Amino acid sequence: MSELARFPHYPMYMATITDAIAKGDLAQMKTLQAQAEEVLTAYGDIPTALQLLKVEIAKAEAAAG
Repeated sequence: MSELARFPHYPMYMATITDAIAKGDLAQMKTLQAQAEEVLTAYGDIPTALQLLKVEIAKAEAAAG
């Protein structure tokens, strides 16, 4: 079972990635790479989805008054 399947709400924090890079921890970097690739495969283009979400929030807020 993949990490993503076992922990579906496990966030990919940039600090975790940059910390592994700063430490030069090859094993951790490879683990994070695999996890990040799983997130992208599972959830797709998150930045575009976030922009769409912001637009819909703005519309809802405008309609609410």
